[in-house]
Amino acid sequence: MEASNRSALKEWSVVDEALATGRLSLLVRKGGIHERTGEFGVDHREFWIFPTGWHQNPADLAQEFHPLLAGTGPERRDSIPFRVYCAVQDVWRIESTDALDRIQGLHPLSPPAAHARFAYRGKPFVHAMLVRAYRLADPVALPDLNRYEGCVSWVELEQALPTHELLPVMADSEFAAVRREIEARMGDDGVVRLDVGPPSAPPVG
Repeated sequence: MEASNRSALKEWSVVDEALATGRLSLLVRKGGIHERTGEFGVDHREFWIFPTGWHQNPADLAQEFHPLLAGTGPERRDSIPFRVYCAVQDVWRIESTDALDRIQGLHPLSPPAAHARFAYRGKPFVHAMLVRAYRLADPVALPDLNRYEGCVSWVELEQALPTHELLPVMADSEFAAVRREIEARMGDDGVVRLDVGPPSAPPVG
């Protein structure tokens, strides 16, 4: 694991909460309208979660995660609390709606929202990203800058945040069980596993 990191992935605040509490390990992404290549790319193998309430619509959220919505609205904040750090373990390109339906309930999107992202811009696919989540006992707040705005997935923070105080959200055995379920449900039909290199090691100490 990197000693510090300034890369961050924008995600709904409710997703930040689900990752922090061990309710979630699989993210489904298509890409913001201002992405450099027009679609989502796994630009970083490790990253902080940048929690945001913008575009967080209860109708787009799977019912399983609705209890986590309280207090995660789109209000403008002077600072952003960073507490969740993710290490990418696997990435798949989902190329059929049947494959997307097989993993329903394992990611945060409702079925209509997942299908809408699948068909967005006439490009029938999404990326599914398995992450190992770690968290800080106390969030680190950084100023919310204007340059972080916009429909993009990745932002570079003004400063790198150290990772030495991170603790895994799940025990190794628990995460291994979650991974087995995801892989079993994912299957091979309509799915392409992408080569993103070896998985990140857990923190030392």
